[in-house]
Amino acid sequence: MNRRHLQHAVGSLLFAAAALAAPHAHAAPAGERVEISSPIFPKTSVLYAREGALFPATLAEEEAMAHDASLTFEPLLVSCQPTHPTITLATASSSPTPAELVTNYAEVAKCAYETYTAKPYWIPQLVSDVDICATELGPDWALPSEADLASFTEADFLFIADTLIGAATGTSNWGTFYFSLGIFVRAADGSIQKGDLRPGAAVRVEPLPVTGDDLKRHYEGGLALRCIRRTPLE
Repeated sequence: MNRRHLQHAVGSLLFAAAALAAPHAHAAPAGERVEISSPIFPKTSVLYAREGALFPATLAEEEAMAHDASLTFEPLLVSCQPTHPTITLATASSSPTPAELVTNYAEVAKCAYETYTAKPYWIPQLVSDVDICATELGPDWALPSEADLASFTEADFLFIADTLIGAATGTSNWGTFYFSLGIFVRAADGSIQKGDLRPGAAVRVEPLPVTGDDLKRHYEGGLALRCIRRTPLE
């Protein structure tokens, strides 16, 4: 098995109809597969109505709000395809080509914005309190941690950037705005911070520039809510 490959398949579990699968040599002897999801987009119409002083008072209300706001990539591909016919859906016998993935990125981003008022403007407190990855993608998915980023080599970051940026090439602002290499991360101290997947980044994880009640307002720092799944290889 190659150490790194881009795997094409159907389903929200796989990155942009393609999963980033990167088994790490430094992992357990049997190795592991690491998958990084496509971003979960938020409907800003949902977030804006409940931010600041109107932020939910209970975890149950936060969970309902997060679910109502969440848009995952695979359902977007399907729901957007009728109005964005250049989207190519995977079939049982074929997957989108790299060129078609480029188009899918752009068209899903446009559709998310135009149809669902989605922008990558999550509320940090909501990301901190609610296990959005597990709720929306499945129980083996989680928000990337500081330890996850620390486990990657520079070669891994190069592969991540080449894969994600390569798939988004040609999408102009749609790709860079919606599919950022800046991500929300669970820091070692348990707080929500910003992580940087770019190769050569001097700082991988650092605090958000907002604190206190501002954490209950949408954050326009260009961070994607991506999820990670680590699976031992047999």
